[in-house]
Amino acid sequence: MAEIAHTKRLLECWQGDEVFRARLHEDPALAAGELGLATRPLWDAQVDWSLPVSQEVQRYRAFVAEKFAHRDELRRTSQPKSSNFHGWRVRQMFRTHSQLGGAKAHGIVHPLAAFELSKGCSVGCWFCGVSAPKLGDILAYTDANRDLWRQVCTVWREEIGPAAEQAFLYWATDPLDNPDYEHFACDFHELCGYFPQTTTAIPLRDAERTRRVLRISEERGCLLNRFSILTSKTLQRVHQTFTAEELAFVELVLQMPKETTSKAVAGRARDRALARGETDLEASTIACISGFLVQMIDRTIQLISPCPANEHWPMGYIVFAQRSFHDGESFRQALRELMSDQVMPPVASGLPRVALRGDLEGQVSEVGLVLSNSHLRQTFRGLSHAGLEKLGQLLAGDGLPAGELAVQLEHDDLATVFLVLNQLLAKGVLEEERWLRSD
Repeated sequence: MAEIAHTKRLLECWQGDEVFRARLHEDPALAAGELGLATRPLWDAQVDWSLPVSQEVQRYRAFVAEKFAHRDELRRTSQPKSSNFHGWRVRQMFRTHSQLGGAKAHGIVHPLAAFELSKGCSVGCWFCGVSAPKLGDILAYTDANRDLWRQVCTVWREEIGPAAEQAFLYWATDPLDNPDYEHFACDFHELCGYFPQTTTAIPLRDAERTRRVLRISEERGCLLNRFSILTSKTLQRVHQTFTAEELAFVELVLQMPKETTSKAVAGRARDRALARGETDLEASTIACISGFLVQMIDRTIQLISPCPANEHWPMGYIVFAQRSFHDGESFRQALRELMSDQVMPPVASGLPRVALRGDLEGQVSEVGLVLSNSHLRQTFRGLSHAGLEKLGQLLAGDGLPAGELAVQLEHDDLATVFLVLNQLLAKGVLEEERWLRSD
């Protein structure tokens, strides 16, 4: 693990420090010693991968592969107890994949919830993808707030089941802005079964506290945490403050200009680009939740899921519905309403109207009804050719209620029509969010 930790650190320096990157290319042995030479295939794009690689490279690649496998396992196994919620989440994953493309969508785990323990953030990143406001109220760990929090955690676990552990305690916030974060996180671990993953942009504000959070996290079984690094100087200070071994299971998310890839064009970054007159934007998102965003100060709960940032959802996530709560039982009621047939319809007939998503085009060919956009090409069958042609026409625009649509497909029996409509819903190609907008 020490070897892996130091390889990880070398790659962080290579990615986040332009001067070190140049030195490494000029003389790996001088810049990073034997490790620089042994790990060359990891940082030098000109290396011939057909040649044997060192044990250091093999170990580090296996380490990264395990992290990716863990991420994919979380996405697959985070199945809530509610069948409505499970079906809704799966189709949001399909939708996200077809709107963002496989490369971006594959990195989204779709956890079930995020709980905010404060309002706003003290960091104020210009590129913040969720436009976090300035830090305001902070939920203190008072007796009353502790009691409410433990009620919320208990209800969350009871209503969601074992998958309730797939949540974290921040959103448009930095978790370490709350001085009582550790207490809330330990309660979540006790009542929901897992210590939540922590991502912070202020690991150096109180380095000993950060060490304590990492230690508590490791002791309670959390496998990975993250530091957001905003400048090369901060990267250097983090490396000076924490050993490579201490950060072996801490991902450094490098957010500096120049040295890193462009930020997601969402939230504040999108506003900045539009203000500069940029119109050819590649819409993106930093959102990852397909589930519930719980604001513990405002006592609100929103049902959300990622999408490419756009005019209607500039922060890169759709808000499907919202409820309020004031105690554990009202939180339970809010959850149940948000997981009901009315909000998460299990079948296409539960939608107000059955229509294709606006970003998709439909065309009937000899193989079936082909739906496509820049990231998707999917074929649906099961009806007669005439039925598929009529279905494609009826799904365009605002569509129709499912019953009205079905009776117009006179060439096919109703049961088969509804089966196909439900297949379309399950694959996330039917419109769900448009009906939420007043326009």
